[in-house]
Amino acid sequence: MLTTLAAVVAMASANPADAQDARLAAAKKAAEQIRAEEIRRDVDYLASDANMGRRTPHPGAPSPGYDSAAAYIAARLKTLGIKPMGDSGTYFQHYTVTRSTLDTTKVSAAIGAEPLQWGDDFVVNNFLIGGMREANVIYVGNGTRLLKQGVDPYAGFDIKGKWLLVNAPTAGGGRATAAAGGAAPPNVGRGGVPPGIVGVDYTTISEVARHGGALGIILVPTPALLARWTRAATVGQDLNPSVGIAYAQFQVPRIVLTAAALRRLLAGTGISADDVLAADSLGRYPASKDLGKRLKVDFVATVVEARPYNVVGLLEGSDPRLKEEWISLAAHLDGAVPAAASVPGNALPDQYNAADDNASGSAGNLAIVRALLAGPRPKRSILLIWDSGEEVGLWGTRTIAYGPWSEKLVLHVSNDMIGKSRPANSARNGELSAPDTIYITGPKVLSTNTEANLQKALKEFPFIKTDRVYEDIGSSFFYPRTDAGPYLERGILIMQFFNGSDSDYHRPTDEPQKLDIAKIVAVSKLSYGALWIAADDVNRPRWDGIVPSTLWWVTPKR
Repeated sequence: MLTTLAAVVAMASANPADAQDARLAAAKKAAEQIRAEEIRRDVDYLASDANMGRRTPHPGAPSPGYDSAAAYIAARLKTLGIKPMGDSGTYFQHYTVTRSTLDTTKVSAAIGAEPLQWGDDFVVNNFLIGGMREANVIYVGNGTRLLKQGVDPYAGFDIKGKWLLVNAPTAGGGRATAAAGGAAPPNVGRGGVPPGIVGVDYTTISEVARHGGALGIILVPTPALLARWTRAATVGQDLNPSVGIAYAQFQVPRIVLTAAALRRLLAGTGISADDVLAADSLGRYPASKDLGKRLKVDFVATVVEARPYNVVGLLEGSDPRLKEEWISLAAHLDGAVPAAASVPGNALPDQYNAADDNASGSAGNLAIVRALLAGPRPKRSILLIWDSGEEVGLWGTRTIAYGPWSEKLVLHVSNDMIGKSRPANSARNGELSAPDTIYITGPKVLSTNTEANLQKALKEFPFIKTDRVYEDIGSSFFYPRTDAGPYLERGILIMQFFNGSDSDYHRPTDEPQKLDIAKIVAVSKLSYGALWIAADDVNRPRWDGIVPSTLWWVTPKR
């Protein structure tokens, strides 16, 4: 006689251990819902020529291909009965991206009541949002804290809301990679960045200004900065409001003064302009000081906005208490596509498809949803995410990780590129994993019980082996080169599955016919198993491991 999965669970309910074993057995049975034919159907639609690679909508550049793919995911979720978590009862969670172009005919500045002329006295090196910025100016030497030596040019000063005048060793802090952490270049001179690890051995003006809430940065002119002096309009583009570190545009505005303008700023302050201008070459900086002067800069800009969106739904947990703890399951839906390639009728001989990156993970996650619905509902709720803007600055990920849902998140599971393999017994092709192997990052370094749950999943769902070579805090695949990066910044545990890149990465040759569908099935089954076990564990996933040096400013959720 056949016995249903529900009956197996019910018969075991008298003994909690037996009941949990029965739930696991039912979950393993539900993994059979992750099937090759459905994954092939979904990935072929998402990565079709008609969708042109699914570029995220940008300011002034809509993306019908992304809209089509998002509608496809939403329709599948509706059919499956998943609760919509987007705007106005939909599955679409919109956010704002602003592109600001400095209007060089109207931008202005002044030291007190004394005007500065654009292009003659100052230029804007970086900004995001237009508007007036006015505050006192503090001179902070080279702006570098040497943490182990106790050198702190900011000591005794409240820099929040202030302009910082600095002999910056670099004008770094653009789309954050090195600014977020990692090894610094060697000291190439007394004015250079010191050796060591940012956040461990030192911090520069970029980190201090960003985390300390400075209003803006004024760069002392150097030969290198003056050689790049341009009257061209500066452009800033990012989330609005901009949040996060990894791949975010640097949020603190920067201006560069001429030597003459610097002399006017320092006149009567007791700090010699000659000493400041010579400081980098001499390796000797005047003491930090509040100049007692106010700088006003009006960043007049023309603005274009876009409203890209994520696809989001919720599978509510079965436990009345634990369902308030969420685990997210994510795959970025967008592809890396040039602007012109996302226009209908572009007549490209070889359309972008973005098949492995990341139609593979997007289709795999749809299959995981089907398995979650077929098996026993886990105790914790599952936030289902197909995010956008990953390829241009982690826009959708940063929106969620820095939004209100993050307060409920205890673990983030990501499937990003899970459909390619290097041929068996072949030489390496880029960073691709072997056919029977997938890379994982997160649990081994960060969490004892999440790693234990992953090992349990590998035993109970033995569909593919894992390679932990990138489970290394020194690897960019750990951070920041990951869609999971913003969750790490928020102290949220991650578990990321990925196969690495190859010569098709971000090219029109990343096509659906090249995908290893059997691998997507296998990875999705393991990912499902690890997700289900963590979501059904009575013990909350906890970050009890180290805080990597690349995430030095992060406070983990313990």
